[in-house]
Amino acid sequence: MGYSSFERVVGSVSDAEKENIRREFDDQFDDQAFESLVGKEREKTPEELRIITLANQLTNELRKEHGLADFDIPAQNIHIIKEDEWPQYKGASAIYVSSLQGVVLREQEANLGSLEKILHEMVHFKSYNAAQVTKSEQPEVTEYRGGLQVNTRDGKATYFRNLNEAVTEEITIELMYKALHDPLFEKEIQQTEDLGNRYPDAVTTEGEPLFDDDTYYARLVDKTTLKDKVGRLFGTERGRKISVGHFTYRRERKMFGDLIDKIFERNTQKFHSGDEVGALFAKGLMTGDILPIGRLIDGTFGKGTLRKIGELDSDIDAQEKFVKSL
Repeated sequence: MGYSSFERVVGSVSDAEKENIRREFDDQFDDQAFESLVGKEREKTPEELRIITLANQLTNELRKEHGLADFDIPAQNIHIIKEDEWPQYKGASAIYVSSLQGVVLREQEANLGSLEKILHEMVHFKSYNAAQVTKSEQPEVTEYRGGLQVNTRDGKATYFRNLNEAVTEEITIELMYKALHDPLFEKEIQQTEDLGNRYPDAVTTEGEPLFDDDTYYARLVDKTTLKDKVGRLFGTERGRKISVGHFTYRRERKMFGDLIDKIFERNTQKFHSGDEVGALFAKGLMTGDILPIGRLIDGTFGKGTLRKIGELDSDIDAQEKFVKSL
């Protein structure tokens, strides 16, 4: 029997009720038979099973770095959904559903794509998770904490989602590079490098460079067999169509990078590098202890700064502008 990702349950209910809630999530972790996925989910390939094992190893090493025990996510908790059955999750191609204790992702065209998506969602899965019984007229069990993300006690508002996604993807990038020596990715890496060298001026449909530091995968697409792919990024060069994989949450990561730079500039006596500042956020995401982050940000820029950043989550333009003004 496995144990769920929820380490705590908060709310004005008895300890016995909290334990019952914990037990229900433990049962959900083990019971991954969802009627809604029948006919939509497909069996995993040997390569996907290998990637899940690799992702578990890398994320467990991450947990050990922060003094946490191993937490294995079984392959049964990762659900691969057929391309033509994938729903529109706001353009997302993978999602960790804490209430169901599972990950669903659209089938990927490359091993590198599967690795990036599974790693990102597994970091969410293995970061600090807490549930709550909401303070509302009709109390219900919902997520309270997920990494750096905090949901209000009435369940009506969410703070620090952008920071949470930025830190999660930065961790994903770091872990992914540790895995690239595996023979499973050798051909795709070589193919991506070759295309980058052959088509250095390729651009996306928005006119942005197709190959940059965030490009981890690319392949030429045969126009005669090309289908419109939900959320898939394509670029063109000299009449050729190129399918690519880019690391995600670019704007959130840029905002996070600006915040780290500004914190470091004003705290050079405390930190040797910006990486040390970033490590504080990674630790908070994994352990749930975000008080040091709050003390650092509010102590550096003034009381209420961290809260203000969280309140601007729904407007990335305003959030970027606020962080740049610090």
